[in-house]
Amino acid sequence: MQGLNSKVNFSIEKIAFKVEDLLLTSPLRIANENYSSAKTVFVSIKSRGFEGIGEAAPDKEVTGEDFHSVSRFIEKANLEFKGRDAFDIEGINNSMDKISKGDSSAKAGIDIALYDLVGKIMKKRAVSLLGGRGNRRQTSMTIGIENEGLSVKHARLYKRQGFKVIKIKVGLDTDEDIKRIRKIREEVGRGIKLVVDANQGYTLREAQFFLSEAEAFNLGFLEQPVKFSDFYALKKLRESSSIPIMADEAMKSIEDFRRLAAMDAVSMINLKIMKVGGITKGMQIAREAMSKNIGVMVGCMEESRVGIAAGMHLDLSIKDIGFADLDAHLTHKNRFVSSGLETRKGVNFIGKGYGLGLVFKGAFHD
Repeated sequence: MQGLNSKVNFSIEKIAFKVEDLLLTSPLRIANENYSSAKTVFVSIKSRGFEGIGEAAPDKEVTGEDFHSVSRFIEKANLEFKGRDAFDIEGINNSMDKISKGDSSAKAGIDIALYDLVGKIMKKRAVSLLGGRGNRRQTSMTIGIENEGLSVKHARLYKRQGFKVIKIKVGLDTDEDIKRIRKIREEVGRGIKLVVDANQGYTLREAQFFLSEAEAFNLGFLEQPVKFSDFYALKKLRESSSIPIMADEAMKSIEDFRRLAAMDAVSMINLKIMKVGGITKGMQIAREAMSKNIGVMVGCMEESRVGIAAGMHLDLSIKDIGFADLDAHLTHKNRFVSSGLETRKGVNFIGKGYGLGLVFKGAFHD
């Protein structure tokens, strides 16, 4: 970011990576995917004895990447950015865009690692580098597409654990979706905020039917009800429903955001670091969204605590809708980092350590 500088030259010495499997405690089903594990790529950037840690969590359906393409991008970046000033985060982001127009999660991994590195050098938390403050944010907890009984059981559990916001995945069958949401609302009462994510699963007509039936459930929003490319359907839904419409897969870049905003197509956006290419680009989109009175929720892909911590530092640096959707780390069997992030009673807390405050377990490959 502009404004970051050091009297000492902290040039990049090496960018390395490590591919790992994130194993879920139970399979997650959404409208366009069903998975029980995900590959993620951890990133390391070193300079003068300091090391910054980042993460790239690719998703073929959303970002068009896999761990192979992420690895290739990082290998190229290692050659391209050796000797570059680690404090020139904005300049390195511009250079990454010249290397590739896509590869958003790979870029995010490098961008996150730079904030972690610079924070450690400057003895500041990443949130402070971004001009933010605070250390906590309420997060939602997700219920996948599953039968009614299991959905109610999970809703009951999450309420007992202290979560105040529950996200319900829908998009395969509108009638079943309505039944599940009705039962969940009856179970948790009006004190819990319910939000719904269709992951592009509905047609325009199905989404209209769902919204008309869901009026009684006091939903916080309906996220990405239709195909990512159908901006006009989003606009129709926003204009005809009292339930706010949120863009997720439709908003993968600042160009996408500006088009959605110009069309007045949505009331809210799900801002994911992996989709947009990092914290730096996330901040830019968030500022523009706030200036246009469009609500911002910081969300996540299938990321470890590294990506979630990065999302938290971004979230605490912007004015958002009052909670984040940063819960992926809570569903993983294996953990590759310690410190830096803790979740208690539905609230994520970042630590006091510098940068992202994380401690990575294991070695990186050149």
